[in-house]
Amino acid sequence: MTLWQLKVFATVARESSFTEAGKVLNISQPSVSSLIIGLQKSLGVKLFEKLGVKPRLTEAGRRLLRLAEHTIATVDKIPEAMAEAEGKHRLRIGGSVLAAASFLPAAIQKFKKKHPEIEINLDVYTSDLLEKELSEGNIDLALLGWAAHAPNISTEPYHQEEIVVIAPPKHPLTKKRSVSLEQLSSEPLIVPREGMRIREILEQAFADKEVPLTPSIEIGNQFAVRDAIRNAVASGLGIGFIAKCHVTGDIKAGRIKVLKVPEFKVKRTTYIAVHKKRLDSHPVRVFKDFLKTRNQRP
Repeated sequence: MTLWQLKVFATVARESSFTEAGKVLNISQPSVSSLIIGLQKSLGVKLFEKLGVKPRLTEAGRRLLRLAEHTIATVDKIPEAMAEAEGKHRLRIGGSVLAAASFLPAAIQKFKKKHPEIEINLDVYTSDLLEKELSEGNIDLALLGWAAHAPNISTEPYHQEEIVVIAPPKHPLTKKRSVSLEQLSSEPLIVPREGMRIREILEQAFADKEVPLTPSIEIGNQFAVRDAIRNAVASGLGIGFIAKCHVTGDIKAGRIKVLKVPEFKVKRTTYIAVHKKRLDSHPVRVFKDFLKTRNQRP
């Protein structure tokens, strides 16, 4: 019996699928099956039974799962424990696209100056991938664009960014003191594609005022969406919606203008998310407290 076999077994149990477990672990389904068969032979018990389509744990499998999860969690703590013994700490952070493009880099830079003993690794992903990485223990803390759904993740709201309506500098609506959503709905609108969080926020804001949202251009790449919207608006292709932090430079340079839309008071919330088993980790607690203190400053 090996630690790798236990990890494969725990993944199959969590995914209720040999195929999905293989995708998570980046190995083939036959390799997963072979490892599970080997584990069963070494222990002399049957771990799964097939009732219907999905494999289900036997009583022996349920008992092993509890022990395997405890063993894996203990082994995962060894590198941190050894680093602490040497006076060092490692913190793996995940940042959503919005967080990584606004406040997070500056926050990490200031934190490292204050806590040079903590080594930080930052990965930038979409919020759905971050939640998956966090749930599987591959990162310690994440800044997400929504409250996490996974039951093993603790989430709390942290930071808000205003979503503004932007237009080309010479657009007729920039001369108006106030613009309604009804007026906007008749303009060419540039928005993210369906499925993105900001698209959901826009749809809800328009629906609340019973105004149709009919996009002229939909941006599909989540990592490039902010630059695509900025450039499309600056080029005169239409009206866009974007977090204000992404366009402060464009506003100062006169490339775009923000429209005053009293009916559109929308903010996007970023959440601090931590795996519940990592809440007591020293570097996680220190960084989380640093973020919260920094966010409370005027």
